[in-house]
Amino acid sequence: MRKKILVAAVAGALAAPAVVFAQSTGSSVTISGNLLMSVDNQSVGNAVAARTTTSETRVQDESSSLVFGMREDLGNGLAAVGRLDFKVAFPAGTLSPFGESWVGLDSKDWGSLTAGRHSLHYFKTPEDAYFLGASYRVAPSSLIDFAGGGRVAIANATRTPSTVKWTSPNWNGLQTVVAYSFNPTGAQSISADGKFGNTARAGRAWNVNPTYSAGNWMAGYSFWDAKTDAPSATYDAALQGLGNAAGDVGVYATGAGATAIGQLITADQRSDSLYGYYTWGGWKLGALWNKSKLTAAATGAGLASVGTELSNRTAWSIPLRYATGPHTFMATYTKAQDDSATAVQDGAKQVALTYAYSFSKRTHIALSWGKLTNDGSAAYTPYVSTASVNGGLAPGESARNITLGMRHNF
Repeated sequence: MRKKILVAAVAGALAAPAVVFAQSTGSSVTISGNLLMSVDNQSVGNAVAARTTTSETRVQDESSSLVFGMREDLGNGLAAVGRLDFKVAFPAGTLSPFGESWVGLDSKDWGSLTAGRHSLHYFKTPEDAYFLGASYRVAPSSLIDFAGGGRVAIANATRTPSTVKWTSPNWNGLQTVVAYSFNPTGAQSISADGKFGNTARAGRAWNVNPTYSAGNWMAGYSFWDAKTDAPSATYDAALQGLGNAAGDVGVYATGAGATAIGQLITADQRSDSLYGYYTWGGWKLGALWNKSKLTAAATGAGLASVGTELSNRTAWSIPLRYATGPHTFMATYTKAQDDSATAVQDGAKQVALTYAYSFSKRTHIALSWGKLTNDGSAAYTPYVSTASVNGGLAPGESARNITLGMRHNF
């Protein structure tokens, strides 16, 4: 009987948005999330000789989530809170707890303090296409959240593990996040740092992110400073994050021993973002500016010495939106300038156009067109597409994406 009741409860929860189950007085569990799928065609231009396929159509999951939220009132304005975010990959048929998951305390007076995996610094461009059903592959993050000519993910370009995060109360529109990670890449366990005989440094990261919202406008700043755990110039795909190296040739080719790409992906990171938007009528104009730097933390034969600036990249994005009734039209232009720390042409640009139709406040469908163009030595890749056509883009290649996506929030 208990199993039947549980099945009925879960089925009912998935049929309604953010259903709350009361466990006892002042204690509750909330089930929410979103389902996002797209049919995507990607075509690669200026393809290198090693690429055997230049066009592919596939069904893609766009980071669907099943979220359990927990809250218990502890009295005097204090509550115990928790979040468990499962990522649902429909094409692969997998369910993994790699979303934003944490546990902590929340106070109406001093804010919240949580520990776990948090979304820090990335995906800050104030554009709405993804939240209305568009694919990740046309998102500005394809350029904004990468440096080193597109080869290195800044702040992982996804959630950061081993973090403690403080979120302030909302002080008349002003809110601040301060977060610290004990191991931002998750490449080595924290206990391994203290292992007998270990001489490698421990990793860490800081993020400070104040924002101010007032009526029809918002402005924010995000600071990121990170050091990789046990840096090495020997290429390790596990440390690659969402960056691209597989198609690289020349100075960034992978190989045995210390390599330039190995040195690049374990470099120390410093990144600053300024962003905001202004709305009027059905219009919304946004802007984001980002500067990211990579500094060598390890070296090897023939490589730059520790402390050498390997990458100094500036990027910016301008999203524009017009909404009328259930229709929303969006256009975004994003540019990654040539890296001032290199002598090669390694900038890129991306143009994205999206039309979205909202069936309701929770269900949307979107048709998108996007074009990412790399300079000759740049290897930026449509966001989370390193597993697409024959891997990520090789230097100088371009990608055109046409996607039809659907999003349902529950």
